[in-house]
Amino acid sequence: MNGVVTQTRLIRGQSAENSLVSHVVAPSRGSFERRRETARRALTVVVLVALGATTAIQIQGFTLTMLAPICLLLAPALLLTRPTIGQWLPFVLALTGFAAFCISAQINHLSLVDQRVQQWAAFAVYFAGFLVLAGRDLLRIFAIYCGIAIGAAAYSVFHVGASADTYDSTAELWKYGFGQWIVLILLFCLVLMKVPLPLQALALLLVAAYSLSADYRSLATNCALVTVIALVGWVAGNRVPRWVQVALVALSGTSMYAIVPRLAADGLLGDAIGRKTETQLAEGVPLILAGRTESPLSMSAILERPWFGWASANNISAEAFDRAKSLAIALGFDPAVPIESGWYFANGDVSLHSVLLGAWAEGGLFAALLPLGLMSAALAMIWNAPRYGRWCVLVIAVSLQAVWDLLFSPWSYGSLSGFAMLAVVFAARHMPSHSHFDEKEFLR
Repeated sequence: MNGVVTQTRLIRGQSAENSLVSHVVAPSRGSFERRRETARRALTVVVLVALGATTAIQIQGFTLTMLAPICLLLAPALLLTRPTIGQWLPFVLALTGFAAFCISAQINHLSLVDQRVQQWAAFAVYFAGFLVLAGRDLLRIFAIYCGIAIGAAAYSVFHVGASADTYDSTAELWKYGFGQWIVLILLFCLVLMKVPLPLQALALLLVAAYSLSADYRSLATNCALVTVIALVGWVAGNRVPRWVQVALVALSGTSMYAIVPRLAADGLLGDAIGRKTETQLAEGVPLILAGRTESPLSMSAILERPWFGWASANNISAEAFDRAKSLAIALGFDPAVPIESGWYFANGDVSLHSVLLGAWAEGGLFAALLPLGLMSAALAMIWNAPRYGRWCVLVIAVSLQAVWDLLFSPWSYGSLSGFAMLAVVFAARHMPSHSHFDEKEFLR
């Protein structure tokens, strides 16, 4: 089919069951079949990128974009397939989390149409649509992922930039707008251009350097770690056990974790980073909390209502705030610094600044199962990155960024569909329904 010729031959001395060996002869370079296949796949990529880019059109907060109704229309087609365990698991966790949020909303008198309640239901819709569009084909998966990144970046420029939240500088636009999305788009393009892995790593180092100059420390750190993980895996190959590779990366990460804040405090990484680091050190923020002051509030809220949460962070009681202050002091925060001022957004809403802890505090334990599962999936993909072949650097990058966002970032535009796509990437090479992947699928 499509110019691919299958040949068989009989091997002497083997059993009849194993006597036939198939050889797939690809069409010659420049043949009509090869050109037709290339054009078909290029058109598929363009269409999927365009579909993902509909994320630029907002419907409801951070949960629903124009991509949501498209996925909703496609979702019933999933019933015609046989999903693997890895594809069923995110569905189960999403529906469990949605039910938990509904119960929490009823207990705490929050509307069921609030986007907090709808977030995991929206995740399930995105996930179903992506499975129908891409299945386990990595080229299709990352084409949609790239489209989502383009849509989210476009929203940051054309919507937020035109509102009262106009960015004051290019550095702010990079940090709060589209920095992490540019990384995804860049790596996707480099893979399509067949750029070698070391050059992809070099590109990430350049992004890390610029991010440091723009006071985007988390992205700079993540890009540097992705570079280390990718290069260690590339140099070591199959000669060094994976756990030894991870140990080397962990050693490098720990060194960066200890050295970079000191360099920043000394002003060697720029004035903006130096001032911010000095402020955090003056507040006594433990390094394990990545400079965030909201974590004690999240932990206090969870400890008071661990099972079904508060539905909304704005419902957290004054007693929980008082216990959060005591917990912060116990963790090493300076009691003379009013850290509670960092527990609110500019509009007065309470900020928990963590997708995972926020889901647990607002929806309870069962609402936190999905982000916990996503974080586990991201770590598994980093460990098993070689399974993704030429896409391994991109997989490591999105996985490491997802771990950071789940632990230390609030919801941002495009992140929900991004998490759904992360689950699709995981299911593409984990928990299959059969023991061997299709050869054609691996080559993509």
